[in-house]
Amino acid sequence: MTAEHQLFNFILILARVSAFVAFLPIFAQRQLPHLVKAGLAMSLTVFWFGALPQELFYVNQIDIVVSVLFLAKEITIGFLLAMLLGFMFVQAKIAGAYVGQEVGLSLASVTSPGTSDSSTLVTTIFETFAVLLFFGLNLHHFLVRIVHYSLIHLAGKIEITDLPTELLTQMASSLTTNGSMIAAPIGVSLFILTIAISLLNKAAPTLNLFSVGMTLRSGIGILCLIVFFPIIVKSMEAHFRTYLFQLEQFFVYFQ
Repeated sequence: MTAEHQLFNFILILARVSAFVAFLPIFAQRQLPHLVKAGLAMSLTVFWFGALPQELFYVNQIDIVVSVLFLAKEITIGFLLAMLLGFMFVQAKIAGAYVGQEVGLSLASVTSPGTSDSSTLVTTIFETFAVLLFFGLNLHHFLVRIVHYSLIHLAGKIEITDLPTELLTQMASSLTTNGSMIAAPIGVSLFILTIAISLLNKAAPTLNLFSVGMTLRSGIGILCLIVFFPIIVKSMEAHFRTYLFQLEQFFVYFQ
């Protein structure tokens, strides 16, 4: 293999890894300097360039059109890998948004420090603990395995039109359900509280319990968030592992 082909292989691997690092939510945070992202992408590229067979990305004839098409393909694959793995943190965001709305903290929306989107304080807390749990369970090793697997089995072979869209749709549609299940203990507790306030207000209308209902819901909601926090963490862990299993089933299609 000529030096020209080796350089082309290095650029293709760099394109996929760079797109993966740039779009993965963990590394896409604004607090992470761009120099760190570039260094991480370059170091991973050097590692895989030396470890993988050079014939994976072999192209008989290299010209401008072929180079642009291959680069676009590698960037697309890197973006899809980042999107699939980023879905794991969406369920924590959904759970945080639901809890924030039920507790009554959705009006105090603030700009997220990592992105330009607005989010509640509860949502930010849930997302932060999801990232900490992700690294605490050593699931970041799975990221390296996924990229390594894609470089071995998907290098120059995958066709975007052949993606298992049914499985992708099923994985995406389950995120809302998983987020609701994470927030279920607090949601059920506040639902019971609402029923209790309604019954007490019917029994003693002069008390006008609905006037203090919002304050009571906020206090009970924060208390439930503290009490049920270990259950929420276990639920996040279970949904992480379930999603990773689904992701492994997704890559079975390309064996």
